[in-house]
Amino acid sequence: MTGTLGDDRARLLALFEGALEAHLSSLVDWPSTLVESCRYALGTGGKRVRPLLCLMAAEAAGGDARAALPIALGLELVHTYSLVHDDLPSMDDDDMRRGQPTCHIRFGEAHAILTGDALLTEAFAVVGASGRADLCALLAQAAGGAGMVAGQVLDIAPGPVASRAALEDLHRRKTGALLRCSALGGAQAVAASAEAAAHLTRYGEAVGLLFQLIDDLLDATQDAEAGNRSYLDHLPADAVRGLAAQVAAEATEAAHALGDRGATLAAFAEELLHRTV
Repeated sequence: MTGTLGDDRARLLALFEGALEAHLSSLVDWPSTLVESCRYALGTGGKRVRPLLCLMAAEAAGGDARAALPIALGLELVHTYSLVHDDLPSMDDDDMRRGQPTCHIRFGEAHAILTGDALLTEAFAVVGASGRADLCALLAQAAGGAGMVAGQVLDIAPGPVASRAALEDLHRRKTGALLRCSALGGAQAVAASAEAAAHLTRYGEAVGLLFQLIDDLLDATQDAEAGNRSYLDHLPADAVRGLAAQVAAEATEAAHALGDRGATLAAFAEELLHRTV
């Protein structure tokens, strides 16, 4: 990576979107309504944070981003399935996402459940077709009962979260696990050195926590009204901002440990720290 963050993002986003469109176009045996709902869920204006992080990590480790496309696709499919299911009446019961009707509002609740099922299953089909059992296992660990699903189970448990440590554990699973997987998956996809993989793992863990801290600050009013789990339940806003800055510095330090190739990741962490949406 030799360009600015904007240049690298545009280049890698184009690479990812081309691969995603090619894959969706290959699903000729699927019912057309299922392809339509999957396209709808995948196309509602997400920032593609996870696949972009994965591709950036692959290049930061000295590899070709194209080698990381299968795990990048798998990450976005898993993330999108989780949003479809989170929005359901039995979970968060949200009618809108990113300014558009949620999948169950647009297609019906039963079809939305099946859409999420299809996206999750296809994530492992994509990664499995690459012949990388190690990346399948990495994604499964991040998405499953010790990772994202565990975080959601903790999130829907009755009663308040007892401590900040418990809240951090919840978010490291629910949000952080896939972001850590994004960074480490990019590294593994290009056979990164153990040293580079360690730096990228540390980066992914820091970015995962940073993403949630900024989310909590941006969604303060919404979270309070909905009874959501927030760092603001345990710390004042200034302290959360300070913690976010500290975590961003940790991510930046890990990125710089990769040398010049880590510059884009360092800039990405700074952008996440200062994001407003």
